[in-house]
Amino acid sequence: MKGLDFNIAYHMYKTAIITGAGRSIGRETALLLAKNGLNIIVCSRTQRELDSVTREISKSSNSNHVVGVKCDVSKPLEVNHLIQKTVDSFNGVDILVNNAGIAFISKLIDTSEEQWNKTIDINLKGTFLCTKAVLPFMLRSGFGVIINVSSGAGKIGFPNISAYCASKFGIIGMTESLSWEVGGTDIRVMAICPGEVDTRMQEDLNKEYYGENKNKMLKPEQIAHKIVDMIFDNRHQYASGQSVIVDP
Repeated sequence: MKGLDFNIAYHMYKTAIITGAGRSIGRETALLLAKNGLNIIVCSRTQRELDSVTREISKSSNSNHVVGVKCDVSKPLEVNHLIQKTVDSFNGVDILVNNAGIAFISKLIDTSEEQWNKTIDINLKGTFLCTKAVLPFMLRSGFGVIINVSSGAGKIGFPNISAYCASKFGIIGMTESLSWEVGGTDIRVMAICPGEVDTRMQEDLNKEYYGENKNKMLKPEQIAHKIVDMIFDNRHQYASGQSVIVDP
C-alpha cells in the first residue's frame, strides 16, 4: 500500500466476500476473517455447505454479521446479486477472496469442450466477474484487498490438468495486470499459489493418489492463515501484483 498505513487499514477493513466458501480453503478463510471481527459474506453453489459454514461462523466467531449467498461465480447475474447483497447488508466491500474453483483430470486430447469451458468459466471468468463487480466500491472508498487463489499449477504446467493450469496461469496474469491498473490507489491485488492441499477436490480427482499422499499435503487452514497474513500485512511482506507461493 502506498499511502495508507497497515495498522490503520486493519481497523478500516470491515467487510469481506469469500467465494467457494462452503468447504476447505474458502471455509477456513471465512472462519478466520470472522474471528478477526469482520462482516462476512460467504458464497457457494451448494446450499447445504453454505448453511453449514454460516452456522459455524455465527457460533464460533467474534462476528455476529455473516450472510450466506448461493452463487455460481461464472454467471454475471448471480455475481451482481452477490455484490448487491453485500452492499445492501454492509454498505460496501473491503476484501474479496476469489477462491471458487474446480478441476478435471484429463489429457488435453481427451478434454471435452464442456470440461474446458466449465473450468475456465468458474476458475478464471468467475475471478474476473467478482473482481470487476467489487472494484467500483473499492475505488470509491480508495482502498481494499483482492486475493486471487491460483495454484502451484498456475506457475508450472502439469500433465492431465491442462484446463486447470490454463485457468490458474490466467489468474496470475490478471492479478499482475490489475495491480498496475489500480496503482496509485490503496487497493492491493495479489495471488496465492499453494502446492497440493488436502481438500475434497484432491480426493475426488484421484482417490488412490490422495490416499498415498494426503499426509504430505498442505492443510486448508494453513492456506487460510497465509491469506489473512497477506490481507493484514503489517510487516510489509507482500506487494500488490505479487504471487505468493506456498509449498508443503
